This record gives sequence, structure tokens and C-alpha cells, in this order.
Amino acid sequence: MSVVTDDPRFEGFGLVEAPSALGRASQREDMSPGFTLSAQAPRWKQTLLSDTWIPPEVKGRVQAYNDFPGISMVLPAFSQRACDVLRDMLEPNGELLPIRSPVGIPFYFYNITTVVDALDVKTSDCFWYNEPILTGGIDYFSFRPERLGGLSIFRIYEHPVATLVTSEFVRRVRDAGLNGFNLRKIWPLPSDVNWRNQQKPEMRSQTDGLKRHTIVIQWPLSDKRPNAGERKRLKRLEDELDAQLIVSSLDAPFLGWYEGSDKVAGEFRMFLSCPDADRLEEHLRPWLTCLEWSESVRVVKRYGQMHDSDASESTVYFEK
Repeated sequence: MSVVTDDPRFEGFGLVEAPSALGRASQREDMSPGFTLSAQAPRWKQTLLSDTWIPPEVKGRVQAYNDFPGISMVLPAFSQRACDVLRDMLEPNGELLPIRSPVGIPFYFYNITTVVDALDVKTSDCFWYNEPILTGGIDYFSFRPERLGGLSIFRIYEHPVATLVTSEFVRRVRDAGLNGFNLRKIWPLPSDVNWRNQQKPEMRSQTDGLKRHTIVIQWPLSDKRPNAGERKRLKRLEDELDAQLIVSSLDAPFLGWYEGSDKVAGEFRMFLSCPDADRLEEHLRPWLTCLEWSESVRVVKRYGQMHDSDASESTVYFEK
């Protein structure tokens, strides 16, 4: 038994907010598993969406070779290739619903409708919001084997956000060479083994190495907050920065992620994680050199991860 999430080495989709078709706060809540879960409905059923489905818009620089980008980190999404490989497992256990993405090829949100009472809550180690109905997390999974027969991809009542798959599903993904799946074994495991570490050592070290360094691009503002013109320009710059980081194929060198931004008094800051700060700065230099900004733009290279207070730094200035 494994839990599947999207591989952190691949960018996933973000959901553009849209109205609910079911009278809820938003379409995101329509799509969220276990929405109706409560103390009065411990054996909830996931709502079928196909009859009211309006394909939502998603954003993100997902590449065509990513077969499992996910949406907002917890909602499963599959490429057309993955659907073709896994269709006989997916269709009996949920709905494949089209989404609108900027990638230019089909991707599908997967609404998992198979929810089972298979967790052994007495021998599992759970952090309970409402015992024994809803957990905030499970440190040790224990299942009733007699309730797992015939399963391939499903959810459990007590932990709605987890997408769980059986060994046959894992074999199919690996045999087909599908990309973007982060599969971690959760059961059966010895009681002293942390399932979160059940990842191939080479993948773990590679993932950690991809965020070894940090770059901060600092844009001076004309006032404490960006004015309308600066906001428009910064939004365009964020799109341009994302475009600088696109990986064209699995064999192409990976340079870094744009993690996000913040505003401090008189400055807008863009944060990037990367394997090598010097290499990323060199790659961005032609783009930064050609930009016109009201004042010098500073690029701080931190030779450590984003929150490493002991990391050494160097600064490069790009004159206006």
C-alpha cells in the first residue's frame, strides 16, 4: 500500500477560483474530498461531479511530460498518457474530468469516489481532530487486510486528503515509465519505520539537492508599496522569470524554482530555490541586464537553503 502525491521535482497546477456548481463557497470545495464529513456523517460519500462539471482553469508551468501534476498539491490530476495506461483502474473508482490548462494537451482532474473503511484505527498512530472520525495526519498506518481486496486507488474515511494506491497500481506506473508520481510505501511497515522516509535514497538526495541554494531578487520601489504601474510590471516580470526556468525535457538541466514573493518597506522580493546559485544567476544575467527598472536591482545569492540562517551570501547589482 502506498500514498501518492505529485513529485516535488515537477511543478503542479494551481486552481483558478471559480463559482461552485453545488451551492458551496467555490468550485475548489466541490472538488475537495470528504467535504460533507462531520460527526453526523462519518461514512461520507464523495459527490459525483460529472453532471454539473464545468472544466476549471488551472495555472502553472506544467510540462507535457509530467503525467501526474496534481492540483493545489492535494487533488490528483493525470495526463492523457497516464489515463490511457491506468484507465481500467481509474474509471471504476472515480471520475476523470477535463480541466483547462495552458499546457496545450489534455489533463484531467480525478475525483476519487471509492472510499473504504479499511483503516485499523486501534493500531494506527493518528493525530485526531475528532476521534475516531477525522485525522489531521497519520504517522503509522495499519489496515484490515480483509477489506483491501480488489482495491487499486481509493481514499479512507478518516484521512480524506490522502490518495492511496495498492501495489498493482504502483507496478503499472513504474512499468509504463510514467513521470511525476511520488509514491511512498505506507503499509505493511515495522512500527518503528517512518513511512515518510519510504523513498528511494537516490530520489531523496536528488530532491534535497535541487533546493541546496537560494536566490533573492530585490526590486526597489518608488514608495513603501508598489504603485499601479509597478504592480503591472512586476506581474509581467514574474511571468518572464517563470519562463526562464522552464525545463524543456527530462534530460535538460534543472536550474531552479520560483517559490514566491513578498513586499517589505520600499522593496519587492522574488525568492528562488536552486541547486547552484552561481549557475542560476549566470543563466538569468542576460534577462536581468536587459530589464529597465527605476533603480539598481539586487540579486542576493545565498549558499544555503531559504531559511538557513548560517548561509553565506554574495550580492550582484544590475544597474538601470
